[in-house]
Parts: sequence; C-alpha cells; structure tokens
Amino acid sequence: MQQIHIRTVLAELELPGPDGRPRACSLGYYKTDGTPGTKAAVRKGGQAGGQVGSGKFRYNVKATGTLQLVDCRRDRPFSLKISLLTRFNGARILHA
Repeated sequence: MQQIHIRTVLAELELPGPDGRPRACSLGYYKTDGTPGTKAAVRKGGQAGGQVGSGKFRYNVKATGTLQLVDCRRDRPFSLKISLLTRFNGARILHA
C-alpha cells in the first residue's frame, strides 16, 4: 500500500497546476462524527486560493490545523481538520 507523509500532502496542495490555479486531488477523511468520507476532486481554497506560497495561508493552517478547500464538483468551499485526513490521491497519509 502506498503511503505519503502529511508534510508532503500539505506541500502538494500548494503546487499550482499547468494553468497556474491550484491543482485538484482526491481526499479521504473522517467526519467529526467518526464516519469516513471522501471527496473525489478538491483544490486548495479559502482566503489563499490562487496565492501560491502565501505566508498568511501557511500561518493559518499551522495555527488552526484546518485546511480551506473547494469541492471541484459542486464549486463549494469547505474546511477539514488536518488530523482527520486519511488518504491523498489513493495513498494512505502518515501523520507521525
């Protein structure tokens, strides 16, 4: 089974796609009630959407432990706690 470290996941979310916009990826996670969930296509969003390498975005991620994302299929923003992420593009996320 393929594995990826959470630091690598956070770095991958910062990388722009060929058009300069944030790249889409798939995520697996646990909801706050403990049930598993998935999103087939999400991209980085929120206040830093499109601002690759923004120091303010990085600070907020570290301070709150929350990622601001956009569901590409519905074009709706949402947030996820980093500690609840389980999969990134099919690979299991290592938090330790």
